[in-house]
Amino acid sequence: MTSWCPRCDAVRDGRETCPSCGTPLADLSGGRRRPAEVVAPPAEPVPPAGPGPSRARAALALAVVVLAGLAFLAGRAGGLDQPAGSSDNPAGVTASSTPAKAAVGRRDLGWSARRGGATVTAVAVERVGDEDASQLDLRVDGLPRGQEVLGLGGLALRDAQGGLFASPDEIRMGLVSAVPVGAGPDGTYLVALGPTPELDALRRIDVAELVVGKTSGASVTIDTPRPWPSGAKRRVIDPGPRATARVTVRNGIPVRLDLEVTAAFVGGGRADVVVLVKPASPDQDLRGPLPVSAQLRAGGRVLCGRTKLIGGVAPFPALAVGCATGQVDKLTVTLGGGGSTVELGAKLEAGN
Repeated sequence: MTSWCPRCDAVRDGRETCPSCGTPLADLSGGRRRPAEVVAPPAEPVPPAGPGPSRARAALALAVVVLAGLAFLAGRAGGLDQPAGSSDNPAGVTASSTPAKAAVGRRDLGWSARRGGATVTAVAVERVGDEDASQLDLRVDGLPRGQEVLGLGGLALRDAQGGLFASPDEIRMGLVSAVPVGAGPDGTYLVALGPTPELDALRRIDVAELVVGKTSGASVTIDTPRPWPSGAKRRVIDPGPRATARVTVRNGIPVRLDLEVTAAFVGGGRADVVVLVKPASPDQDLRGPLPVSAQLRAGGRVLCGRTKLIGGVAPFPALAVGCATGQVDKLTVTLGGGGSTVELGAKLEAGN
């Protein structure tokens, strides 16, 4: 049995609870999760076997494990709890499941550049760990609502003589190569730089382009009739039997993915959905990370979105997206795969 921990956002094998955090795991076998088994008390008789659980009961069981991790995922997703693209908390994306290391030294920068409608600000550079490794803290404003940054193309960090201050590694993201970013505090993005000289040696940062996720015409509509529960209560919505959309991601050769909305939750002034990612063909190999995106919409208005890099060996991590919203009778989950670029040609340095 292969299972998924919604709190750690990681795949676990052959267990009922996560060995790292103790959260009940969701079974990913067969396309839908099941809850961890509950052992009946010795004094109670064991009920006879009956027919398998209905889709509604399966969705209710899924709510236990997913809701346990939604708040944790929201923090890691860099803005999952707020509408994406909002000025006070821009959307972020977790391109890696590795958590950021604690900073042990920091240099505040505040360098900004604006190109078109996008503004990129180098907030700070800071030491992490004990081997002279550093990370860059960036803020990106002005992107369309629901669009998130996956990586930075043409990233170069230079010292006063024009030499390289750092050489971060690039990875392939669909058809483009870029330095991946992770979720930082307050909706910023963190870039792992590797070993660097003293932080004061940094003089300029060049960013040629932003790599962002994109959606397509594929979508799933979910009925969410009012009134929604208030307070801490949540209603589990079964998306129904036709909650799967097929998308094509180009990564040298076209790759077809089935994106299945497995559950939705409304109430308490917010909505959340969980999307399961799987190849359209069982024998299809996903070579390299592929960007997969989901946006939550009400009518034609984008509420929020999230993009994640999917790849490696199946089963793949689920994609959770959610945010605060008013009550609506229908929600639409717009899905897509692949990435696009936002040209910048920005130079960030002191005085701009």
